[in-house]
Amino acid sequence: MARGGMRPTAPQNNPMNVNGRGGNGQSGDATQAAKYVPGLPYGEGQALMETQQSAPLAAAPSIEQSSMPSGLASAAASQPTISLDAMSQEPGTPVTDGANAGPGRDMSALGLMSKGDKFAEQLQQDNQKLLQYLPQLEVMANDSSSSNTFRSFIQYLKSGQ
Repeated sequence: MARGGMRPTAPQNNPMNVNGRGGNGQSGDATQAAKYVPGLPYGEGQALMETQQSAPLAAAPSIEQSSMPSGLASAAASQPTISLDAMSQEPGTPVTDGANAGPGRDMSALGLMSKGDKFAEQLQQDNQKLLQYLPQLEVMANDSSSSNTFRSFIQYLKSGQ
């Protein structure tokens, strides 16, 4: 009987039979299979395999077994999968909808920060406190070692948004 080599029909080579959280995709897995790590010094690969086999890891829980609230897991499982190359589900909506750029609504449409929102008020108060340090912050932003992100933050503070 021939042994070894690539078997295209082996379960581990079937991309539909691989669980991204461990195991081989079968829901009845009690443990994760031991994995051989190539490139280790002589004898250590076998020792690592034996260690893995002596203390097996539990299989990753399935979505149904996870700590999701009841009903949420079944709702997630019942949703159809949409491929990346599928036609838009909302053809009249521009891709920039919800961004502060391009056509469509700006970020206020997301409802994350609105007037009267505690987070928006706190952000405004923090920005007002930071303005007293603006002269020192501008010096730091003009330093050649400062990051572009920091410079952008200072520009944001100066704009008063």
